[in-house]
Amino acid sequence: PLDEWTRRLNEAGGRELDHAAIARLLPERWEIGPWWAQGVTVAYEQVIGRRVEGQSRDGDFAASASRTVPGDPDSVRESWDAFMGPERREELGLAEPRLTGTGRWRYWRAAAGDGSRLSVNIAAKGEARSTLGLEHKGIGTAEAREAWKTAWTSTLTDFTAFHEENR
Repeated sequence: PLDEWTRRLNEAGGRELDHAAIARLLPERWEIGPWWAQGVTVAYEQVIGRRVEGQSRDGDFAASASRTVPGDPDSVRESWDAFMGPERREELGLAEPRLTGTGRWRYWRAAAGDGSRLSVNIAAKGEARSTLGLEHKGIGTAEAREAWKTAWTSTLTDFTAFHEENR
């Protein structure tokens, strides 16, 4: 439980350690893998008031949302790109996107006018579906994070309807 990790880290001097040092300490001292160590470190930093929900270790914020939709990654990205046409990008304050991909992933990335960055990551989920995940990083404040999170949740709802209608 988090209260046990908090006690252990406090006893180990966690309040005086930076993020990286805490994340290294956990697997060195206790049987916890690196992935879990990151999660425990972030939760501990929230408990001791070093960061708030959604805040990165650099002090900025991130928002994310995802949906599973029908279609292969290429067709989903094509649909997302059509949905996020110039008018919608202008409304959201997004620049012209960069479309890239790997064998497994398709990406749609755009900078926002406030200096933050949006990455849409699409991967196959089974034979006929894909997961579309939005990662919006570099957001300046907790309030802006909440506004973007609300905007992206609404956008994904609208995209899902658009995608279904245009398949």
